[in-house]
Amino acid sequence: MYGRVFVLLFLLLTASPAFADDWEDALVSFDQGQYERARELLTPLAEGGNLQAQEVLYAMYTYGYGVEADPVAAFGWLRRSAEQGHPAAQESVGRHYLNGTGVARDEGLAVHWFQLSAQQNFPAAIYNLGVLTMNGQGVATDPAEAWRLFERAAALDDPDALYVLGGAALQDIAVTGDIDTALGYLSKAARLGQRRASALLGVLLEDFPEVPDNVFKSALHYHAAIAAGCDDISDAAARVAARLSPDELKALQGDLAHYLPKRDPRDEQPVPGHCLAE
Repeated sequence: MYGRVFVLLFLLLTASPAFADDWEDALVSFDQGQYERARELLTPLAEGGNLQAQEVLYAMYTYGYGVEADPVAAFGWLRRSAEQGHPAAQESVGRHYLNGTGVARDEGLAVHWFQLSAQQNFPAAIYNLGVLTMNGQGVATDPAEAWRLFERAAALDDPDALYVLGGAALQDIAVTGDIDTALGYLSKAARLGQRRASALLGVLLEDFPEVPDNVFKSALHYHAAIAAGCDDISDAAARVAARLSPDELKALQGDLAHYLPKRDPRDEQPVPGHCLAE
């Protein structure tokens, strides 16, 4: 599951008083670091089918909040949510099977769960099916179908699919002469937190400094990519930042605060990696 560990959005008006009290107490306990009490309150709710409680328990066992990290236990709570038809949980189960996290690796079952999620138009599942279809993992290789899935996921604002379409549009520029389409896909992907898109935009905009604001925008994208875990562009970011005026550097810090996706401090931190070589 992506983003925040849990979302403070629940239908208290339709919940029973006991349920509402336990759920609120669990959230307060979790926020205060009283993880054992939170787990005690959440477990019966999760066993009763509450998706939010299952999600928090999944996070607790995944990241080790108050318990020893246990991928098998985490997968068990995730699977409960998936079996109840939750599309994000179904997509996450598919990734667990694909990566062999908490369960034996099985590309066929990964495809199965991605398909269930994709039937509900969950963008990440559609993108993942595109990757597997392109590579022939758990399903027959079919580049045309893979591309159709990428386009479908991009239409639903999946950042990885937007990055793929942006990269393809870049490769076609020599024929089409259309850079705006590529920049449009990449810019949208970057706004959604796709770090490779941010890194690539940094490079592209740096290469055209004669265009107004391109140097500033290049610096913004480079620093956004670094904040998301890119570890191969520090020199480029410093090079571009050195070309900014003191006022622009101040503006850069302010814009970054608004541009970067908001993260909960309890979320898993980005794993460092090379973004321009991925």
